[in-house]
Amino acid sequence: MGRFGLFLLLGGLAATVALLPGERAEGGIVPAGAPVPAPGEAGAPHRPLNLGEQQRFLRGRQLFDKDFLAGAGGGPMLNGDSCRACHQDPVVGGAGGIDVQVQRPLVDDGFGNLVSPQETGELAQTHSIPGSPREEIPANFVLVEERNSPTLLGLGLVQSISDATIRALEDPNDLDGDGIRGIAHILPSGRVGKLGWKANVPDLKAFVRDAMGNEMGVTVPFDPNDGFGFLADEDTVPDPEISQADIDDIVFFLELLDFPPKQRASSQVNHGEFLFGQIGCAKCHVPRLEGVELYSDLLLHDVQPAGFLGVTQGQATSGLYRTAPLRGLRDTAPYFHDGRAETVDQAIRRHAGEAAQVIAAYLGLNAQDRAALLAFLNSL
Repeated sequence: MGRFGLFLLLGGLAATVALLPGERAEGGIVPAGAPVPAPGEAGAPHRPLNLGEQQRFLRGRQLFDKDFLAGAGGGPMLNGDSCRACHQDPVVGGAGGIDVQVQRPLVDDGFGNLVSPQETGELAQTHSIPGSPREEIPANFVLVEERNSPTLLGLGLVQSISDATIRALEDPNDLDGDGIRGIAHILPSGRVGKLGWKANVPDLKAFVRDAMGNEMGVTVPFDPNDGFGFLADEDTVPDPEISQADIDDIVFFLELLDFPPKQRASSQVNHGEFLFGQIGCAKCHVPRLEGVELYSDLLLHDVQPAGFLGVTQGQATSGLYRTAPLRGLRDTAPYFHDGRAETVDQAIRRHAGEAAQVIAAYLGLNAQDRAALLAFLNSL
């Protein structure tokens, strides 16, 4: 039985040895001894840390930066050799660059929905370990959907937003008549999904467990309260291949990462912020929720052109994607869920569907106003 057949059936027999405090992770890019970034720097925590918390933050960053090499837990099927492989722009924990595009093969489920087949996950185009097995596109695929690795900076603050606040923004029947609808992604557990392009992940704990299996082929300990991750695979390394303590430290690191610092405001930026609200961008990219300045409603919207085909994940059917938070936008190119927009202007122009009226308003701006709006977005 393969690793997918063993998913959530068995608990692991052994765990890898946890790193000791101060021990160097294999193959990382963060220099040994690099301190916790100061407030206002990219990669800094969003609140002050005591000494113990600083040590744990650094250890979590070290594990995030760690190479899970084939033969030492990574694989046998993998997309990248570390968390950092897809999340290092502009710092470890950030977004994936233009050279870290991934692919998701889709098959027909027999009911007209395109779904990611159980035996495959996302496929990296460029960052698999040379000589290591990588997941192959199945013979019965219908199409391949590209995915762009989003930034993880600030997601600890995003996950703190209550389910009730998100659900209060829903308008599935467009009762206000603005052409914009939105639904929360209610997961099988009853929780609201907040993370990922399809809002199919509820929190960073689930995110880490899921990515360990789908991206790196690393098995995780059994957790009766969390159905994400793989418990066993077909390599020779004892399962689980990462300890619960290591997972908890990675989650601790991610939960504390702050949004990137905003650039200093100017008269042009301030005017752009006014236009952002005036033409309707803020209807989906809500500036603040519960005091968190994220520029998203965390709802699923269809902003795809007519005839678009994409993956279905739970309630997130073909054209539905979560409104992407905009903080740190200037450092997270390429844009849109498929990474096909190289600039912010291109990303805006690619919006369709529910965003049609907003895009028409954007295209109707004069050159000076459009430049101001882009200046505002690039200041976030």
